[in-house]
Amino acid sequence: MHFSLELILFLAYLALGPELWAFYGVGMFAGRRRMSLMDRPPHPIKGRPPRVSILIPAKDEGARIRACLESALAQDYPDFELIAIDDRSTDETGAVMDRVAAIDPRLRVVHITQPPEPGWTGKNNALWTGQQMATGDWLLFVDSDVILEKDALTVAMSVVLRKEFDLLSLLPRLESHTVWESLLVPLAAGTASTMYLIAFNNNSQIKRIAFANGQFMLMSRSGYDAIGGHQTVRDRYCEDVEIARLMKVADLRPRVSWGNQFCSVRMYSSLGAIFRGWSRIYYSARVGSPWTVLSAMFALVFCCFSAYAAIAWGLWRTVHPAATSLGGWGGAAWLAGGLVHLAIMTWLLGIVYLWSGNPRRNALMFPVAGPMVFLILLRALRMCVTKKVEWRGTAYSHTMAQQLTTAGTEQTKSV
Repeated sequence: MHFSLELILFLAYLALGPELWAFYGVGMFAGRRRMSLMDRPPHPIKGRPPRVSILIPAKDEGARIRACLESALAQDYPDFELIAIDDRSTDETGAVMDRVAAIDPRLRVVHITQPPEPGWTGKNNALWTGQQMATGDWLLFVDSDVILEKDALTVAMSVVLRKEFDLLSLLPRLESHTVWESLLVPLAAGTASTMYLIAFNNNSQIKRIAFANGQFMLMSRSGYDAIGGHQTVRDRYCEDVEIARLMKVADLRPRVSWGNQFCSVRMYSSLGAIFRGWSRIYYSARVGSPWTVLSAMFALVFCCFSAYAAIAWGLWRTVHPAATSLGGWGGAAWLAGGLVHLAIMTWLLGIVYLWSGNPRRNALMFPVAGPMVFLILLRALRMCVTKKVEWRGTAYSHTMAQQLTTAGTEQTKSV
């Protein structure tokens, strides 16, 4: 290797590896502070608490829907209703909903038996149908695999009313019942947070960056109606992100907060579901554009996997020294850089796991989990090419409209 080339490679490696990870760590903790909005005890709500409509769509969630509904009904907020939407379930989901509704009149059940119209996703159609029955001044959209703590709604409402937010979305604690869930789901979520710069959502001046998490999304009825609701985002597979973007464009105030003390979710229960689910999220959050996915793949290779390459090369150069611009210490320089890189990266990944509610020691398994996330990104890249999506047992072939301003008024293109 020519001496000048090795020096250039070494400096580039330092910039993309340990230095970038150190910068990333500073951003992680700054973002954590910006997104720490939920506090106990909550600030008292002045005047009469507004009525809230909780909407929970579900498809084939018979094993988990009861726990979700019961956690919603157990909220200590004084004025709310619960609307559960059974979206063409083929298991006991609808029957469980009906049994719970027979016990508690605050729950109303909607049964959808027909597929959505072309250009609609099933979830968007279900929520659009359910919200037409809602009587609340605020709408809380909750996924069917989320379990709420009893004060989640009270604390969230105290935040949005006191700070005059139009939307508050929480990042739940990630439940993991298997090794693969514990290793992959937090890492995939951390990758998504980095790809979409979610901490910058809480800056109203940055219009191009917006994020929301449909697992818990509390928004004012007036804000929902102002952007056209789920009809406007009817073709989106990540409708939550698009709703946040529309709100920012409309000069409304969407916010994201850590919510791991207030709700939890088990996103996927198998390795196949993890691959399918996260590849869909990576694909759809940028309307099928491949560039963000490619950037994430580039970062994994040159900012993460490069630590192992640097250590290996440093060991080789130590055993086989050569006269280069790095001098006789070339092997030691690469080895030191790689070890520092690996230490910083592993420590910060441990924080990511910890914040998600999983063991920090999982970071030591990055040589296994990292390549698997790369494969998930590769699957998402393939989806960007084929435009084929399978979600909750439904295969979609429609193409997402590039401009949301036309999505709400024109028929979505079908292919």
